[in-house]
Amino acid sequence: MSCRTALCTLLAASLPALAQAQGLPLKTTTSIEIGAQLSQYSYEEEVNNSFFMSLKGSKLGLVGSYTRAYGDGFYWSVDGRFAAGNNHYKSAGTGEASHNPDHYTDARFTAGRDFEAGSQVLSLYAGLGTRYLKSDLRGYSTTGAVGYRRSSHYLYLPLGVTHRFRLGDTARWATTLEYDHLIEGTQKSYMTDVAGYTSDLENQQNKGHGLRLNLAYETATWSVGLFYQAWNIDDSERGTFTSTTTVYTGYEPRNTTREVGMQVRYRYH
Repeated sequence: MSCRTALCTLLAASLPALAQAQGLPLKTTTSIEIGAQLSQYSYEEEVNNSFFMSLKGSKLGLVGSYTRAYGDGFYWSVDGRFAAGNNHYKSAGTGEASHNPDHYTDARFTAGRDFEAGSQVLSLYAGLGTRYLKSDLRGYSTTGAVGYRRSSHYLYLPLGVTHRFRLGDTARWATTLEYDHLIEGTQKSYMTDVAGYTSDLENQQNKGHGLRLNLAYETATWSVGLFYQAWNIDDSERGTFTSTTTVYTGYEPRNTTREVGMQVRYRYH
């Protein structure tokens, strides 16, 4: 066999592997991502299985993450989100009110491993997350009821899986499904915003869970997709707050949060 024939044979054998190497990888890679989100938000409370109150509105959000991947398929990641918007308040007993701003932050650390399944990859992960939301309901509703500020803080355990498959050599499709287990929650109602009350109400929330779904079309440097997030939190424990003459008890009713939106991200390698 001549040297020229041997060289041609070697190149022909190497081309498929070379094309695969130059294509967008399916495994998790070391990268930094930043992005923007637009979403619709809905929060509802119920008492004795009946509607009690709701907050609904649009949100703008910023997201960012850093991921460190290793050659053996293991990786870890830190990610965060900030979102803010205005909500419309509606209650079964105190009427309605508009222009109620809120904002929340979400920060997490996760670690996991990639598993190859033919032309697909499954990335399993777990970690620890924290979510803090503050809502400003100060002002008057249509019935003259006086509002106050509220805040909630969740500490939770995220458990998830990302499934990726290739769309040609330059793009891939990624679906992420995650379950969030509530470790503990604290709800604070700033009753001192209302004249006559001398202390705030704080309630502990110990039962609840969340769900997340992300669908994304990804290239080497950017991605676009849809996301859905939900929380279901049971009735809280009871707490107390006071006026100048009386001690009151109160609790945070069973509540659900739903958010659906779209996002665009840019990736640095």
